Amino acid sequence: MPLTFRVENYRALRNTDWSPQGVCALVGPNGAGKSTLLDVPQLLRHILEHGLMRALDHRGGAANLIHFEAAPAGVVTLQAMLPNISWLIQFTARELRIGSYYLEELYGPGLSGRRMGMLNEVWLNDIPLPADERSVLRLAADNPTTAPGIQSLLAVLQGYRCYADYHLAHIRENGSPLSSEKALDIHGRNVFSVLRNWRDTRADRVRFNFVMEGLRTLFPDNFADLDFETAGTTVAARVVAPRPDTTYPITFAANGLLVALLHLCAVASVPEGGMVALDEVENALHPFAIKRLIEAFRTWAAQTKSTVLLATHSPVVLDQFRDCPEQVYVMEPSQETNPIPLSQFRDPEYLSHFSLGDLYAHLEFGAPREPEPS
Repeated sequence: MPLTFRVENYRALRNTDWSPQGVCALVGPNGAGKSTLLDVPQLLRHILEHGLMRALDHRGGAANLIHFEAAPAGVVTLQAMLPNISWLIQFTARELRIGSYYLEELYGPGLSGRRMGMLNEVWLNDIPLPADERSVLRLAADNPTTAPGIQSLLAVLQGYRCYADYHLAHIRENGSPLSSEKALDIHGRNVFSVLRNWRDTRADRVRFNFVMEGLRTLFPDNFADLDFETAGTTVAARVVAPRPDTTYPITFAANGLLVALLHLCAVASVPEGGMVALDEVENALHPFAIKRLIEAFRTWAAQTKSTVLLATHSPVVLDQFRDCPEQVYVMEPSQETNPIPLSQFRDPEYLSHFSLGDLYAHLEFGAPREPEPS
């Protein structure tokens, strides 16, 4: 049951209709909109949690978010859809500033909600509601009579995270703050608390085991286990090496090991049927580790019916999709719609004869526009 995103005129996204499922790679030149696309579900989550204006202000304000090729009065569209539910938001930068244009619609089983303008005309199942900064989806979630019909959409959006900027130096030097959290934060700073909580909770131990087994597979010569240490309100870790009686503090761990640890924790944090994104997943990793990491992601995604999105420029990552080019999504400035499956961009029979990484490196797909001759 994939979640579909439809986006128009938002930042680098002119026209987007995307329904990713399973483990997917997202490729394209710098500036094509890969990071923006991965941020869309996060933006929708922020609108759900904080309201439209605060979510847009966090990204620079509505005036700076319209696609540069759109007309000044062009409509920005954000929509999330499951087979039985749709949440639509539309606005223009100019009209949003004066509060006269903001459309929001929510439809599902026995559910209809609509909002026009900023703080007026909010209806839920034909009942007028007091209006505030909350979205219609938030109002529906707060209403016991409508909440059951939207739980699937809420679960995906509330559980979504895009990991693009781990704070490695902070983690090495400071460990993690002691907490009861069960999901990795977007910078990874709570990683050791999360891992220890998973280990000590029967229902979550499968997540801890997934991370440990993954690291043993990725780094067979360097990793056997983790030992946790608590000092005051801080949780740190020591790496247990395969050699007997050999441990060392996480401060001395290789960057690749720490990055892989965070990637595995990010994916293991995804709720059943949820979605997670990793931007530039290949950073600091050896090709052997990349291959094993994607195998681990596929195992976890199949077990949990979750979706793992990998934005990448790595030929090594792409070579792991040779047997499933439909799971590679291509973004190019010249396309009317972005992204499109590689299997639609190039004939699958043609693709089967080559390394996808080599084709990408030779600009067969996911390439920038060629400069026009002067």
